[in-house]
Amino acid sequence: MTTASDLFSRTAVRLSIIFALLIGSTVLAGVSIIYWQLSAGIEEGIKERVTENRDALAAIDASDGFGEMTEVINREASSQRPTGTILLLTDGSGKFVAGNVAGIATFDGWRLIGENGLDRVSGLTNPDDSYFTMWSPVSKGMLLVGGSDRDLQVVQSTLLGGLLWELAALVILAVASGTLVARRAQVQIDAISRALAAVANGKLARRVARRHTGDDLDRVAEQINHTLDQLQRVIKRVDQSSTDIAHDLKRPMGRLRQKLDVALRTATDVPAFRTEIIASLEELDIIVETFEALLRIAQIEAGARRERFRLLDLRNLLTEVTEIYRPVVDDAGDVLVVQLQGFNSAIVNGDGELLVQLFVNLIENAIRHCPAGTTIRVALHVGLNGPRVVVADSGPGIPLEEREKVLHRLYRLEKSRSTPGSGLGLSLVAAIAELHGARLTLDDNHPGLLVQVDFPRPPTVAH
Repeated sequence: MTTASDLFSRTAVRLSIIFALLIGSTVLAGVSIIYWQLSAGIEEGIKERVTENRDALAAIDASDGFGEMTEVINREASSQRPTGTILLLTDGSGKFVAGNVAGIATFDGWRLIGENGLDRVSGLTNPDDSYFTMWSPVSKGMLLVGGSDRDLQVVQSTLLGGLLWELAALVILAVASGTLVARRAQVQIDAISRALAAVANGKLARRVARRHTGDDLDRVAEQINHTLDQLQRVIKRVDQSSTDIAHDLKRPMGRLRQKLDVALRTATDVPAFRTEIIASLEELDIIVETFEALLRIAQIEAGARRERFRLLDLRNLLTEVTEIYRPVVDDAGDVLVVQLQGFNSAIVNGDGELLVQLFVNLIENAIRHCPAGTTIRVALHVGLNGPRVVVADSGPGIPLEEREKVLHRLYRLEKSRSTPGSGLGLSLVAAIAELHGARLTLDDNHPGLLVQVDFPRPPTVAH
């Protein structure tokens, strides 16, 4: 059962309420402005009529005398029709002379007096009326003239009634529109919530269904799916690494135990014992080197080195690496071909130490797994979106079905298991390339292996 708390915690409901409040507040502000402007205009009109009546009576007083003005006021006060006007004429001592009301003390300026506060002498009355009144001096006393606010009440009542109905209609429309818009958002939010809940329960292949509308929630869904893809790959790598570690470290651990056991059982003198201990330490060095390489790959994949990125020139890095490794290649009986001409610079954003490690691993991989006499080529090209580095050899190559596998940690081709190494060289290359946003491709060199690394061009570098 959905409680009120659950209901108001939903984004759709809260968005629709906020939408309604915004529309309602806007309409209410507009209504208030119109109401006060019209009220002020009508009030000003009433006061103008009062002033005109006063001026007309003052003119009679000035031209025909106080007595004639008194007669006019008495005739108006005795009228049986609802004139909407109150009149009070007093003499110099403040005594009543003429009018339809009495007992009102003099005051300055304008004052609004309700019908219930009047001492009515004559004329029809309406208890809901109020009067805008003012005192003015005349020849032999004081004259009070007042005008009813009946017109103002009618206009205000009509205006408020109509505008309040309009406000209600707009609020209903706003709630309906907000609910419709918010419900669409809620559907996507619920889809995201269900997908994340499924992933949390172990269904790593679950993804958020996208509507391809291009709105904010659709872009959020895309980012979540991308994050889930990355998470699935990381978990898959961890699982694969655990399996590979158990499989590939089993042999050196077994050899280490065997050597120690042989030393314990057969070594009869110190030189023989030292020989077995040295061999055991070599096995331990292999194990430690493997774990250090695994830790290095994990740190790179976690992005821990990204803060060390800066603009680097690949041409300079490749020049340094090839100059250092040319004697190594020569000693192995291979031929190193370097093709970096035609480039003034090839700028990328990256970690220089890691990029050197990437190129060194590719060259050492070619030296280790190719027979003597192999040609190893290191070249720099212009790619579609940035610099491209190629390291190719004329050796035995890697079968097509094995090229994806050799990028996994500790994976080694059967023909390579007799050669030194942990099977982490290309895994480290893949991790460094991914950290730099580069695309790593293994291809056939006809014969041999061709490794292509396509780097993105930094945003600060012009095309």
